[in-house]
Amino acid sequence: MNDLLDVELFGRPVGTLSIDGPMRSPEDWAFAYHADYLRSPAAIALSVGLPLRPQAFTGAVVRNWFCNLLPEGGVRQAVAERLRLPPDDDFALLAAIGGECAGAVSVSSHGNRQAGGEDAETDLETLLYLQGEDAGEGAWALAGTPMRLSLAGAQDKLAVIAEADGRLRLPRTGEPSTHILKPDSRRFPGIRDAEALGLALARRVGLSAASASLVEVMNRPALLVERYDRTRAADGTVQRLHQEDFCQALGYPERLKYEDKGGPGLAACSALLRQLALGPTAMRGLLDWVVFNALIGNADAHAKNLSLLCGADGRRSLAPLYDLVPTLYLSQSLVDRTPAMRIGHATHIDRIAAEDWTAFAGVAHYGRRFVLERVRTLADAVLVHLPETAMHIIEQGGDEARMARVATVVADNTGRMLDEIRKGSLRGR
Repeated sequence: MNDLLDVELFGRPVGTLSIDGPMRSPEDWAFAYHADYLRSPAAIALSVGLPLRPQAFTGAVVRNWFCNLLPEGGVRQAVAERLRLPPDDDFALLAAIGGECAGAVSVSSHGNRQAGGEDAETDLETLLYLQGEDAGEGAWALAGTPMRLSLAGAQDKLAVIAEADGRLRLPRTGEPSTHILKPDSRRFPGIRDAEALGLALARRVGLSAASASLVEVMNRPALLVERYDRTRAADGTVQRLHQEDFCQALGYPERLKYEDKGGPGLAACSALLRQLALGPTAMRGLLDWVVFNALIGNADAHAKNLSLLCGADGRRSLAPLYDLVPTLYLSQSLVDRTPAMRIGHATHIDRIAAEDWTAFAGVAHYGRRFVLERVRTLADAVLVHLPETAMHIIEQGGDEARMARVATVVADNTGRMLDEIRKGSLRGR
């Protein structure tokens, strides 16, 4: 069996993805850049791990990069069932829904390049209604099928266009989406408000983070997140930016996004930024991501929640922060409190001490004093801006009692960590 898919970047054909073998196993995957693309002075690499070269790439490095574009867990299963695809056939799923992915990459069946702007506008609420009010996990992602929309991650979500008048719709074929629409979780009701608080608080304390707002669609609470991998040209048209998450950049499969399951740790993430010579802004951004997630109690800050952005000029940068959920407010019986990536020797996100920050500084090659000072600075800022930020979420429609509970958990954890840093400083004198 031999299958071919065309791969585009910024709307330009860059290469061919293929699989050859009856078992469709990782070693059967291959990707090769087109010769004419390699000759172009404007050619940029699809990935850090797939640099420009005439020889084909084969095996796990190819499979891992492309499969990180696909949804995970129950969302993936629901989409595969809707499309009547074998649940474990990554290549077939990519062929079916790879047309609109994160960043500027698009995957389509060989010789069947998608043209844009010709299909009829799709009514989003009608599609969601057809899924049924009691539809299970993946229902919103299913609203995008059979359209070729693929968003990575285990959470149900849908890529949409947000019009100037506030109306939401699905993108036409080939049209860049502008926002991600994430329904409130049925398993963890209220997580929408918690994520909205995390994102707004990050922006309030001066960090680069995705912008989001609370909405209701079909009487269901949802979070509308502006895509940071999109930009507007001078003429107002929406253009894609390329991105790859750190699992892709470091060559890990999507199932290994957690360090204790064999995925990358903070030392590897820091080393990647230094290898790419992205400079002090990126290094400070990584540190701020680690510190802020620790302060708000987000134990689910894994390698797929860190990304690199790349413009059409080939320049890379660290992407804004996203998926900032204070998981600490959820019951420990429901959510593991072990940090997704180790910070020193801490086994719980709410037990990180000064010694753990010192150990982190050592393995990630930061100055100890610089790290501790950044923890202090961000902790002070969180405590100052948390009350007004929580009130702003309530004014948008967030649940008042739930927001008070989340804010209390964040304040308690931040205050505790600030005390630990002060104690550590006294011991270090």
